[in-house]
Amino acid sequence: MVFWIVPLTLGVAIYCYYEWRRMRTLFQVSLRLSSTIERKALLGVIMETAAKTLRAEGSSIILVDKEKQELYFEVATGEKTDEVREIRLRMGEGIAGWVAQSGESVLIPNAAKDPRWSNRVANRVGVATRNMVCVPVVSGGETLGVLQVINKRSGTFRRGDLRLLEMIASPTSGALENMLLYEALVKSMETLKETTAAKERMESELKIAQDIQRSFLPGTGLRVGEAELAARLHPAREVGGDLYHYMNLGDDRLLICLGDVSDKGMPAALFMSGLMIWIQAKAKAHQSPAAMMEDINREVSTEDSTMFATMFLAVLDVRTGLLTYCDGGHCSPVVIAANGAVSTLATTKNLPVGIYEDITYEDREIMMPPGSTLVLYTDGITEAENADGAWFTAEGLLAVLNSCGGKSPQETVETLLDRVHDFAGAKPQSDDIAVMAVRYGLPQV
Repeated sequence: MVFWIVPLTLGVAIYCYYEWRRMRTLFQVSLRLSSTIERKALLGVIMETAAKTLRAEGSSIILVDKEKQELYFEVATGEKTDEVREIRLRMGEGIAGWVAQSGESVLIPNAAKDPRWSNRVANRVGVATRNMVCVPVVSGGETLGVLQVINKRSGTFRRGDLRLLEMIASPTSGALENMLLYEALVKSMETLKETTAAKERMESELKIAQDIQRSFLPGTGLRVGEAELAARLHPAREVGGDLYHYMNLGDDRLLICLGDVSDKGMPAALFMSGLMIWIQAKAKAHQSPAAMMEDINREVSTEDSTMFATMFLAVLDVRTGLLTYCDGGHCSPVVIAANGAVSTLATTKNLPVGIYEDITYEDREIMMPPGSTLVLYTDGITEAENADGAWFTAEGLLAVLNSCGGKSPQETVETLLDRVHDFAGAKPQSDDIAVMAVRYGLPQV
């Protein structure tokens, strides 16, 4: 009996060791991919990681051009990189084209003997391809590109290499999606800035900008586990600088964020949209809101920028009610207890993001009792002005929320906005308004 147990235990230990190495590699890859969304740096990280992890002579990321239905080599490692980048493949052409078209991964021990093989790339660069692994990079059911590594430095690729590259492709898809989203934003805003010079087209262009900005908002409501939220954004002009964001991070964790950029109109809208993308890009790289805020602050703090934003960022454990939060100089949130009592959340006031690059942020924690609601807002609420020049004030805010005990997040948000609009009357809105209500502990049905 002993002679059977020892080999079995050793085999299990070896398997566990390799699985641990695989998971450690994936964790390191995920951290590196979250470090940037700039095209050149991000794609370089992907390729270096793939080639090094699989001990390959060369690697490439081949992106899909949806308009032309072609594939192009954006980045390649190894010799003759420039020659590789000039090549375009038709969908279905060669092994990479087949993978992009079919959405299936392949392990090729002998590339020249594979019926799907196209030697157009190899002939162009003069590098023979002996063996290769090729996997699709997919996000939301859409193939964004293909990850490919060639020529194992020792021996040939095995099934374990294929599985490992597929694991690398998973966080790669999210990073590529954020990169493309950021590039689309920059392109859209640059186009918009150019066309606004024509006065007669200003109205239509601002409508486009409004649509672009609203497309970055996650929606107006969400229900995750024991938590439910509602949010609204009312810019003072066609576009504005207030923002809110929320994300289901998995593992019973819900990210919530609300902020206010230091300006209005187009400059604030551009800064706001950039912040939204950075929040999404950094959200899963950190467990701590303060660490997330520090990372975002480093990205948006530049010498030539005069923009900054106050921000409240938090992560709610929807199972236990633990709220971990960081206050970047924002309006202090309000908590409505299950019995209707209202109180201001105690916060540590850190500096807004975008002022100084090297700022340390601090987290705080509270346990949200079941049935309690957290209300986040921007100063467009408290500084709403009526025809007599009077402000709505923080006291007016608390008075309204004092009547919201037992109301759903959506009812709370709508009640507050209705009261502010009734107070302002015909007076034009002078500042952007954003508000979010998050209730922990759903009511019993």
